[in-house]
Amino acid sequence: MEDAGRDVRGPDHRRTRARIGVVAGLVSLGLVFGVAPTVGDGLNREAAIAPAPDVGTVPATRAQVAAADIASNGAVLSAVKRSRVKPISIQSRITDSETPIITEEGKGTYVRLVCPDGAVAVSGGMFAKVINLVTSSSGPNNPASGAYTPRTWWVTVVNANIDGQGGPLGWRGVVNCMSPVKLKK
Repeated sequence: MEDAGRDVRGPDHRRTRARIGVVAGLVSLGLVFGVAPTVGDGLNREAAIAPAPDVGTVPATRAQVAAADIASNGAVLSAVKRSRVKPISIQSRITDSETPIITEEGKGTYVRLVCPDGAVAVSGGMFAKVINLVTSSSGPNNPASGAYTPRTWWVTVVNANIDGQGGPLGWRGVVNCMSPVKLKK
């Protein structure tokens, strides 16, 4: 007759369960210390921000626009005002290719991209051929002061080293400028 509260499966069963527990613990530690730093380390930290350099922009060529997958160069829109059609143009501008913006690994960089007089910045971002650069903010507000700057688009990029291919990386800023525009106060 068996005792109701006693495990009768023997010492081999207990050793097997102990081995499974040890293996599960080692797998858990491997995931925490092996995979987590590769996947998520550095993404939730505050990046050290470098000051915004003065970078010039030039009209993007059709090939650059196609490569950056942004609005078509010189796209023409129409605005109706009192039964008159007034053409509005949107021009994509990209930073000079001879001077890429460099962001160090684990740090961030922001730049201001200025549209020509008579135009307003309506959108923008960055163009890079690597996945380690992440656009953390993009808009017409200065990231340091929060001031609204209608002709300027600010792009903030963080070098997150997502795939383990670290080091300083270069990128180019893109801004789309709409003109002619009259800003209301």
